[in-house]
Formats: sequence, structure tokens, C-alpha cells
Amino acid sequence: MFFFNLFSYWIDPIIIVCFLPISLVIYYLNFIYFLLLFGKLILILTNLIHQPKEGIFQRSSKDKDFLFYLLRRNLKSFVLRIFNYFPLPWAKILALKLFNIKIPYKTGVLDSFIDSDFIEIGNNTILGEGSIIMSSMVLGDFLLIKKVILKDGCTIGAFSVIAPGTIVEEGVILGMGSFTKINQRLEKGFIHFGRPAKKWKKTGDNFILTKK
Repeated sequence: MFFFNLFSYWIDPIIIVCFLPISLVIYYLNFIYFLLLFGKLILILTNLIHQPKEGIFQRSSKDKDFLFYLLRRNLKSFVLRIFNYFPLPWAKILALKLFNIKIPYKTGVLDSFIDSDFIEIGNNTILGEGSIIMSSMVLGDFLLIKKVILKDGCTIGAFSVIAPGTIVEEGVILGMGSFTKINQRLEKGFIHFGRPAKKWKKTGDNFILTKK
């Protein structure tokens, strides 16, 4: 009996140490799951009170569209900031889907910023590191909200910025560090780059530059 008690005395701390990492992971996953559900419920209630919409709104506490935009944006940003550090790439996409962003799982979005509303992203689209997809922009005393569409097979270069109202057609490549103008359309199958972005050449052309 003495040896059994002695064995139990030593084995309990070992079990605790062995299972501590697993327990921490389980608690973390439960916290993430609760946070996601809580955020979704708050978003549903917010949208029932006041539906998001596109347009130009006054940046004032008296403007309901502006106030509810801030509420939705802060709520989504808080939750998505945690998912940015989640090791599984589909986790951030799941959170974006629950927050009403149209995005398929066949999309690369890690290390990019995606705005809170009116974003539609197609299959096999890749967003480079530090790229920003904006459907809203503050212009002086006004807030602009306009839907952004990225169609299938697009590649958005690192540190590029997509402005509100931009439509990126199929197979477009936007060069690193470029930005689009408001309501700009990038033509299908072409490489665009610049500040603002301009059409350069077809994606199938030879990329090697030669002196003329």
C-alpha cells in the first residue's frame, strides 16, 4: 500500500505535465469557438437593427449608417485579428464566411487584410503578404462604401491595395506594391501594376524584358 501511494504521488504530476499542452490547446479552441459564435450572434442582431448598405455617408455620430459601420467593423476586426495567428489557413476563411464575406476555401488569404463588408472573392485567388482589400474608405467628412469583386484566378501582389468599387476580372495579376483607383476595373487576363495600376501585358506573355 505504501509503495502504491508513493507511485501515485510521483505519477500524478507527470500526467499533469504530459496533458497540460493538450488541455491548453482544447481551452484555446473552445475560446475561439465561443468567440466566433458570440461575434456571429452580435452581427446578426446588428444587421437586424440596421442592414449594411453601399453608398456615401456622412462621418458623423448622427448618421446611423456610419455608426453601425463602425460597430460591424470593430466587431469583425477583433475576431479576425485572433484568426490571423491561427496556424490553419482555412480557419480565417471560415471566420470570413461566417461574417458574410463571399470567399471560397480555395483562396490564399493569410497575412492579408480584408475589409468587413461587400467583398466577393473567386476561386483560386491569392492575396499576397500585406495586401489590403478595401470596400470602405474615409474621404474627408464622408465614408464611402462600395463592393469589391475579385474574380477567379486572380493574384494580388504583396503590399498592394484594392480600393472600394474595384472589379478584378479573371486571371488578373496585380504587381507588388500597386494600388487601384476607386471603381477601377482590371481587364481579364492582363498584368497590371503601378500607383495607380495600369494595364501592362497579357499574363501569357514572356516576362523577360529586353532592350529595344
